[in-house]
Amino acid sequence: MSDEKHIITWDLGASKCAAALVAYFPEQDHYDCLRRYSIKNADCNSLDDLAAHLEQGLQVKHTEVDAIVIGASGEYNGAELYHEASRYPYKMDFARFITEHHWPKTAIIHDYAPVICATFAKSYMNDPANVRILNEGHMNPQGRRIATGVGTGLGMKDGVLFPDNSFWLGTNEVGYTGISMPPAADTDHLKRHVELIKFMRSEGIMEDDKLLSYENILSGRGCVLLHKFVKSNHTHITPEELGKQMRNGEADETRQILAWYLGLFVSTLQLAFMPDGGLWITGGVVLKHPKIFDCSEFYDGIEASPSYWRQRQGFPLGVLQNPDHAFIGGAYYAMQRLIRTNSK
Repeated sequence: MSDEKHIITWDLGASKCAAALVAYFPEQDHYDCLRRYSIKNADCNSLDDLAAHLEQGLQVKHTEVDAIVIGASGEYNGAELYHEASRYPYKMDFARFITEHHWPKTAIIHDYAPVICATFAKSYMNDPANVRILNEGHMNPQGRRIATGVGTGLGMKDGVLFPDNSFWLGTNEVGYTGISMPPAADTDHLKRHVELIKFMRSEGIMEDDKLLSYENILSGRGCVLLHKFVKSNHTHITPEELGKQMRNGEADETRQILAWYLGLFVSTLQLAFMPDGGLWITGGVVLKHPKIFDCSEFYDGIEASPSYWRQRQGFPLGVLQNPDHAFIGGAYYAMQRLIRTNSK
């Protein structure tokens, strides 16, 4: 008899929810996304309605699977999910809902926990179609590793994998970290940074006594602000329109400044966490604009903080380029924390 397990995983953001039915095959230690579906939260009128639409899209009921993992943006207090920055359009009262609908074992976790868990799945990480390696670093399998993502916002999670495939996840928030100029930034980059802060304040984006945070510029909205700064105008442009220009080679300077600050962010995380298990980058902005990593400015940004550079060169650095990573990681979490633990 097959020990194959089926898991539903959600990737729940403030504006939309994506979900997948994932199968785990223990003999091959392999995870496979069987079906995927996504819907805007505002297209539903309640959590009950959202779950019903996902079941219809995935062609399976939540009660028919072995476990459920919901990677969610916001904070879960054991009863309801809240989002401080962007409120959900209706109550995300999961405790009530799970009890009433008799769901199987369910976990509601930070939205970047599944992303770091995807790096624990060996079959996923060993497939070159899923991961783009940016350096020649050697991974310490039980070393600290980081997953970070540039998308609507700026996400990050760190974790450690143990020899028995259990794991530890950190609790952190880096998006609102202020940007300080690194010691080896050259004169041109220093000048540009000061001018960027002046621009942000003149636009009313930052108050006079506030500092520039990484999320101010490393996000979809942040890319638009960088573009306005580069163009020195007030022309309205949406993140989608800018994305098209960047892909068409019409906004190379914007891509270059974005690449430098992303490199600076990478160096900040490396120095803060010393991740010998690797630093893995993903997110909508990154996946839609892979040429960011072809820019010399990205590597200039990393090297602008030269401390412990020889050691940091040995840390793996790569891009999680398969959009299923959150689903795969959610299934890994379910296997380790809900299914295997429950069967002991």
